[in-house]
Amino acid sequence: MNKLIRMVIGAAFVMVSLTGCEGLFNSIAKDKVMVKKITKEPNTNEVQYEGVLSQDAVKTVSLNAVNKYYDKNLSIDDVHFDELLAVDQMKLKDLLDRVEKEYKSRPQVRQMFTFEMDAETELSKIPSGLFYVTLIHDADPREVYDIVVNARDGEVLRVNNADQSPVVYNDVVSDPLMDEIHGVANRFIQEKMNEPLSQLTFDKKQIRWGFRPEVYYLNKTNQMIKYSVQVQMGTKQVAGFSKDVMALLQFYTE
Repeated sequence: MNKLIRMVIGAAFVMVSLTGCEGLFNSIAKDKVMVKKITKEPNTNEVQYEGVLSQDAVKTVSLNAVNKYYDKNLSIDDVHFDELLAVDQMKLKDLLDRVEKEYKSRPQVRQMFTFEMDAETELSKIPSGLFYVTLIHDADPREVYDIVVNARDGEVLRVNNADQSPVVYNDVVSDPLMDEIHGVANRFIQEKMNEPLSQLTFDKKQIRWGFRPEVYYLNKTNQMIKYSVQVQMGTKQVAGFSKDVMALLQFYTE
């Protein structure tokens, strides 16, 4: 169950706090594959599907994403892939619908965040579903990354440093701290995502606080959630990001 939840929302950050979560996921029918575990080892008899990335391509995309977003220089020989999972679009849509329904039943959350969900638009971008990958650095097994990519074109929709090493910090939420967190996230959006801040809407109210504060950015044109950037409180560095459908799941399931 935890692996399923982690796959869908890339949840390497403690636990999903969605009320009724276990019942929600247990109720999803398993007759049509929602989650398909793919062999961890290279398979010379790998079946290729039209319009879907190969396993090797997914691994390459995932490794490149870690190197790009975390300024690493890892090679394929430096890492191993603990798991590679696939989720089809139909079941992802079912999950989004259920999560949105649960979210709307919690008015105390809606008072804090009033973003809209346009699941149909976001799902149209991932016609072949998603791949979820766990990549581990062999030299330091605590260095674990969760990556979610578009199964059709390899677009990276989430990267998260899942290292759960204890972090001690004594920061008190204040205006200077909010400015610092926003500054870290803003630089990431500009430098790593190549996204002009002028195309986004964001403010201090769009931060969800925790040991990894999450800064949310909206598309200025349609006010849809575009990005979520997590900042590690102890180091003031970016711990991960989500975009598009994964940013929606990140928001609606916390």
